[in-house]
Amino acid sequence: MGLSTSSQEAEFNRIQQAINALQERGRRDGSAAVAVDIWQLMRHCMDKMVQGDPAFARLVFRTTRISFGVHAELGQWFFASVSSLLFVSAVAVIEAQSTKNGVAFPEEALPDIQMMADMSVDVAHRSGVPLVGYMVAEGLTGLQMSDRTMARELSTFLGGEDAVRRVRRLRRTVQAAVDRKLESPTGAHTVEALRVHADLMMVQELDLTLAELSSGDALYSTARTVSAVLAADKTARSVLYLAPGVQGGTAIRLEAPDSGRELCESIALPGLGLKEVQAQLDTLRQALASEPPLVKARDRAVRAAQAAVTDAVWKPVLDAWPDLMGGRVALIPLGQSALLPLYTAPVDGMPVCGLLDLTVVPSGNALMFAAAWPRPSRIEPLIVADPWYHDGAGGKPIPFTVPEARRIAAVHGVTPTILRGQNSPAAESQGSERLRGLGRSSSGVARPTGPAPQGLAQQMTSANLIHLAGHGSLDAHRPLESTILLGQPLPLSSLLGHDLQRGTTVVLSACHLAGIGIRLPGEQLGFPAALLAMGASSVIAALWAVPDSEQTIELMSTLHEELRRGVLPSAALGKAVTNAAAAGARPTAWGSFTHFGA
Repeated sequence: MGLSTSSQEAEFNRIQQAINALQERGRRDGSAAVAVDIWQLMRHCMDKMVQGDPAFARLVFRTTRISFGVHAELGQWFFASVSSLLFVSAVAVIEAQSTKNGVAFPEEALPDIQMMADMSVDVAHRSGVPLVGYMVAEGLTGLQMSDRTMARELSTFLGGEDAVRRVRRLRRTVQAAVDRKLESPTGAHTVEALRVHADLMMVQELDLTLAELSSGDALYSTARTVSAVLAADKTARSVLYLAPGVQGGTAIRLEAPDSGRELCESIALPGLGLKEVQAQLDTLRQALASEPPLVKARDRAVRAAQAAVTDAVWKPVLDAWPDLMGGRVALIPLGQSALLPLYTAPVDGMPVCGLLDLTVVPSGNALMFAAAWPRPSRIEPLIVADPWYHDGAGGKPIPFTVPEARRIAAVHGVTPTILRGQNSPAAESQGSERLRGLGRSSSGVARPTGPAPQGLAQQMTSANLIHLAGHGSLDAHRPLESTILLGQPLPLSSLLGHDLQRGTTVVLSACHLAGIGIRLPGEQLGFPAALLAMGASSVIAALWAVPDSEQTIELMSTLHEELRRGVLPSAALGKAVTNAAAAGARPTAWGSFTHFGA
């Protein structure tokens, strides 16, 4: 992002020096000494960026981050919330310019984005304007998948008179709220002023959407602030953002305009702090990674993690919003909270997925995409299993994948594809637990090598119900290289070259493939997000290691029997999980599975 004139370059350098001086003064004299000056400098930089000079986005990025930290430290929530909104605008410009110039998003910006993702939703709740928290959360998620989702046409979802009426109705609702607030004059730096500002931003997004719809051109999605609200309207789901924070977490609830509730509400989640989430995940991972697997210790760790989620999330959420019970809910967990067993935690002794029609999505945009396509009227299944580990040697086979594939295929009246099945190991109970994940062999860490099975990837594009059973491997540092082993390694990156049939359901009966990357702040990059971007409406996957056992077969068989009856995938998995828990199945067999999508 170069500067076009020498005068612009001189001003840019002058502002850089002013920022450095303010930081030094703040360290010496405290935040209160620089709060006014950093606010004014931030607004000046924002004016320059809005006037069409994208190079100033870097200065907006710096000044908004500093302004946010200064005002949050002083408890000045209005100023901190406005700073977070402007920060998101700067990130969007930097991302757009990076894409335009064919360069990667700057690595040095990621720690600051992580800090904002960790703190801004809680600050918005404290300011009394949860809509700001929603806008920031949506703006900081899904950076890696945005190129693909922006390129996917949304005319099915937002085309036609019905969609136009939906958007216009939402616009009338928000504009009416703005008009009511404007009838009571307020100062420029008040909570009401911030609410008006947030509402006006949404009105502007809705006007842009209506203009595109009216033009007759194909409509493409961007990271708009209206996506989750439109998806809530389309799917009849309540949308809940879960955001861990430095001093506890926050839940933000979004509803459709005609729901009879406020468009956006929030509550504090004291038990969902960043440290608490990380400690719970560390404990769970340590127990699940024990070698050899300690069955009782693994079960205790899963139950403890589920109980912690109940206390930190579901008890406060359902106490504040009891009307959610029995309803349809979409969760958007931010950051590492996406790795918690949110879908299967118990409420009143039953997995919450049996009490709610529950789903998890990476973002509001992802929910909008997943809801865009109608469910297929006729099931066209593809059932694939591979019982072997790596090259068939040096590790434990997972023999129960074969009878699992055969039972599921029998439900749908088709023949399964059994890869490397000519010497399939016997599906018998073993002395130690076998897991469907790539781990250590006698020769060290088993790393899949060789070409991806492109023939299988192509077969997947011809089916609308895909069940894959095999070893899974998550690469948290390079999530697009995460792999499921089916004859040969099938990395996620190879699948991205294909499009699935619209409305497809994908079941990944393998370890870890609901896991996410850790590089980009706030996002959930992994198999679920990528498959949804490829056209799937539902993805079912496991957060941690899946035991290769008869109990897993029973869980998957119940799931497919429900799907065959026409039950929606989110409810079908909820029924399968609830049945497994009621039958006394081990929590490791059902506790990690989650439904992603619409």
